[in-house]
Amino acid sequence: MKNSFTLITLYIAAFVGFAGFSFMFPVIPLYATELGATVSEVGVIVATISYVTAFLLIPFGMLSDRFGRQKLLVGGLAVFTLAPLLYPLANNPEQLIWFRAIHGFAAAAFLPAAIALVIDLTPEAKRGEAIGWYSASLQLGLMAGPITGGFLAGHFGFDAAFYGCSAISLIGLVLVFSRFKAMTHHSAVTPVKASSSWRWLGQPLAIAVMLATLLVAVGSGTIGSYIPLYGMLFGLTEVDAGAIITAVYASSALLRAPAGRLADRIDRRILLIGGVALSAIAVSLFSFFHGLPQFIIIGIIFGIGMGIAMPASLVMAADFSSASGRALSMAIPTCFFQIGLAVGPTAMGYIAQMSSFETMFLACAASLAFGLFIMLGLMRAQKVRQ
Repeated sequence: MKNSFTLITLYIAAFVGFAGFSFMFPVIPLYATELGATVSEVGVIVATISYVTAFLLIPFGMLSDRFGRQKLLVGGLAVFTLAPLLYPLANNPEQLIWFRAIHGFAAAAFLPAAIALVIDLTPEAKRGEAIGWYSASLQLGLMAGPITGGFLAGHFGFDAAFYGCSAISLIGLVLVFSRFKAMTHHSAVTPVKASSSWRWLGQPLAIAVMLATLLVAVGSGTIGSYIPLYGMLFGLTEVDAGAIITAVYASSALLRAPAGRLADRIDRRILLIGGVALSAIAVSLFSFFHGLPQFIIIGIIFGIGMGIAMPASLVMAADFSSASGRALSMAIPTCFFQIGLAVGPTAMGYIAQMSSFETMFLACAASLAFGLFIMLGLMRAQKVRQ
């Protein structure tokens, strides 16, 4: 594959950037609780980064298409590296929300630029494979971070996890900056026509794609936000919670590249449906099995579902749009994913506070199943339109 060094740099940057980011998964719920947050407030705090990222992804995607990918990539990674250093300064839940918002701003700046660059550098026939490898790198980072962050927080305190997050993100920034000129050569600077960039969103199949990313994210956000607190009821530690979340992202990472290659060869709708269905089943199982080994197995099942669905959704979104609007087309499904990561913990946190964590996981699974039913209707409507 051409431009392999630049692609590998992007893959490594995705790994280290999201390894640092995922340091926070088992740490933030416990840190927020120590600052005085209630269970529902923990959901809001966890979700803030995703709310801000979702709100800004589309504007930053449009800026990336208009002014060039590399500027947004480097600038966003720079802020992303500095943001965790603010967390130790928080004295209350409200301040922590503001710092999470800054972290979300940075993520929104570089995410659409990075994946659009991967597509720019890849022949169309291998688009699914390239997205699969990028997605796998990201997931491997998400796999490595939680157990590391949980270990640092459990043995050296919360501040150690925050500084570790910043340090590993810095590695990604240095790598990307080292390939700045090569990325500049391939970075699109093209006026974006709204009609060509947005028209595809009206198709029923496109709506199903966006819904699939949102549903998977609702499940992922719920698991990542509340497993640390739920696990405490059964004597699980920060390291145990990190191991469960790691199992989710490890299994997802292992499936990303094969699923991306498969998406180049078979009907991608099958992967979307199967991935969301498996994710819904896995979330429901958290209500019936209690213990570290069972939670890890359930996490692996959920990760497989996510690993199947996500590459297919990104490839389908890339297929819908033109090259001039590529960053925007990548920003839109990523935006829906971030909305899911935000809405999931927020809504499910209120359910957990009013009833129990078991009820919360069942409600989460029911929402995924209902969304899957809507997806099937949209796909049927697409066939009728054709």
